[in-house]
Amino acid sequence: MRKYDGVKQVKRFISKIVLVALVASLAVPVEAYSYNGFGTKTSAKKEDLAEGVSLVRESYSGSGRNQAVQVLDVQYRNPNVGLELYYPTPIGRVQTTSQQAMANTYENHRVVGAVNASFYNMSNGMPVNLLVENNKILNYGVLSNDQGGPVNAPFAFGVNRNGALTLTDFQTKATFYVNGQTYDLGSINGARGEREAVLYTSGYKEATTGASQWVTDIVVTNTNKSAANFSFGDKITGTVSEIRRLGEGANATIPKDGFVISANGGPFRDALTGVSVGDELTVEASINDAWRDAEFILATGPTLVRNGQTSISMSTSSPFARERAPRTAVGASSDGTKLFLVTIDGRQSGYSNGVTIPELAAYMRSIGAHNAINLDGGGSTTMVARYPWADHVSVVNRPSDPGGRQRAVPTTLQVISKAAPIEITEDALVVNDFDSTTGLSASAARATASIARATSYEPIRMGQSSVRLNYDYTQGESGTSAAYVKFDQAKTLLGNPKQIGMWAYGDGREHWLRATLLDGQGNRHTVDFTQENRFNWRGWQHVRANIPEGLTAPIRIEQVYIAQPTISKQGNGRVYFDHLEAIYNPSYEVQRFSDVNSTFWGRGAILNLSNEGIISGFDNGTFRPNEPITRAQTASMIARALGLTSNGSQTSLTDIDPSSTYYSTILAVEQAGVMTGKTATRFDPNATLTRAEMAAILQRAYKLSGTSTSPFPDVPKTHWAYGAIDTLKANNISSGMPNGNYGPNQATTRAEFSVFLDRVNN
Repeated sequence: MRKYDGVKQVKRFISKIVLVALVASLAVPVEAYSYNGFGTKTSAKKEDLAEGVSLVRESYSGSGRNQAVQVLDVQYRNPNVGLELYYPTPIGRVQTTSQQAMANTYENHRVVGAVNASFYNMSNGMPVNLLVENNKILNYGVLSNDQGGPVNAPFAFGVNRNGALTLTDFQTKATFYVNGQTYDLGSINGARGEREAVLYTSGYKEATTGASQWVTDIVVTNTNKSAANFSFGDKITGTVSEIRRLGEGANATIPKDGFVISANGGPFRDALTGVSVGDELTVEASINDAWRDAEFILATGPTLVRNGQTSISMSTSSPFARERAPRTAVGASSDGTKLFLVTIDGRQSGYSNGVTIPELAAYMRSIGAHNAINLDGGGSTTMVARYPWADHVSVVNRPSDPGGRQRAVPTTLQVISKAAPIEITEDALVVNDFDSTTGLSASAARATASIARATSYEPIRMGQSSVRLNYDYTQGESGTSAAYVKFDQAKTLLGNPKQIGMWAYGDGREHWLRATLLDGQGNRHTVDFTQENRFNWRGWQHVRANIPEGLTAPIRIEQVYIAQPTISKQGNGRVYFDHLEAIYNPSYEVQRFSDVNSTFWGRGAILNLSNEGIISGFDNGTFRPNEPITRAQTASMIARALGLTSNGSQTSLTDIDPSSTYYSTILAVEQAGVMTGKTATRFDPNATLTRAEMAAILQRAYKLSGTSTSPFPDVPKTHWAYGAIDTLKANNISSGMPNGNYGPNQATTRAEFSVFLDRVNN
């Protein structure tokens, strides 16, 4: 069974992993290859994907054209690197290059790079040319009679029986003989050509040969071996069990272990007249020694480079060769230690124009290809790569079909990494930061549900945002109601975590907080973050669910959800989730803010506000407690504490960027009259807040009143904020500094504002 494996990009301050036998993947500027045939090289970078596998991306500009080139540069003799021909089954089924890469990824067998491969018939998905895997004939293929066509000569690329990268010609022979006469087979499990005999086995994608009045079908059963995997070197003999002669419609059913000879045209009718039910019939196939027992053979063309010299096996004056088009190619160094998979984008003016076949050959030579051959190109040209931290491949070129859409193709060449598994040295790794709803969706059972990215005035525990789950249990049928946050593609948990954890913001109602996991065999397992009805708090709390022992890897998380079986407790509302982690050390303590330690004087207030969703800190996991608070940050904290929203209001303030994360909260506090601009049009969001301004804002926000018996000595009654400052003292919100003063003109730190806000809020 094929399995999936993956690594999620690790976020921010807990984002360190050690890759065993894996090169750290850093995008760095390089002069990867020395080539000037496309003009001036405008950019180049190299990224290590795995041990022995690098992705090189280059851009060129010259002669009024641009070229974008991508190269998978592979150390082929590295024991942890492999090359495979992949094809969806049955032959003729098409998938995108990304889909094929994911389908062939499993534990200790990760596809780290792939390109499209075979030319194919777009009407039925069948490859045009010879495809062989371990002698098994996947597709017998055809050659063009047109010297201007790319596949007019019998050349192929593959890996021979010794594991060596090979580019050479092939000679095949497939025949059947009966009653002492031998006949050539024109195809195997392919379309019937005029005056051509085709061998159909149970490996064909259809159950029958296809109706035709011009065909003679000979069904053969009781074979000496199964023909299902008909291979070069096979000699299979069976008994004719049925004959449908020309004019009878053909369309014979293909037997499971036998085969059908389907001969098209009058000459075969005459030649096969003497064949009768009960006759013995034999089929056999052979290939030249260079390809015998090869790991795989991929026939394609034209050749580009042979023995270090440009050698193009088609007319270079043909339209196909002269067109500037997207191209895909494969090549190998003279000693077979280097493999090059290349894509060059095209048909996209201003980005990449594409290249001719001679230009492609010149580029392949320049990067060190001693032998190289062209693969299918045009809209099919696609390269995908998988970065060490990713749980999926990404398209790294720009396909030329509309919208950059990947074209579904029948075959791909895939670079495999067999490197040792990643060793987890951290206590926890982030699975999803919930900063975005991309890749997420909502669903419900006996309820309605929706998800949204939390806005700036909503609860955010870490990073840029959180995910809000809106639920309404009153809209469904009776029974257990549930609302789900689903991953569009289940997220892989690297290694063998013991728990999953996340931050959950409750609305005070009673919920059952759970998740669904998938093991490596696709079995589902439900795990509990809380017991039934115990997700019942308001604000943020960190929750964990134990992962059952012994699950087969890779383990994936499919969804997190809330449920309520009791009808009387089924209401509506919203909850929030943030920062989903895989936990490897159960004693791991959740880190709030890396710069607020257990002895920091304002830690309690900062954690309280964090739990209540009023503060979330910075992307790198810090709070910066001693940094002066800005007016924009103040607006955000006040809006969250009071639950203020802007309700789409307009403002005359001109110095607030509508794209800013603070925009809506500044509008909210302005509309509520808690904070105003410094002028009618200027809020000055980045200005710091004095302690006097802080007092005035808190007094207005919470409508505080009262006078103290001993005002601060450094705040005279004539001070503009005297009343607000004295009110804070009267309400035990501020006791001043150690020297007894208040310091009205001093900047307010983030810690000070947090302490004051926590006191007035609680």
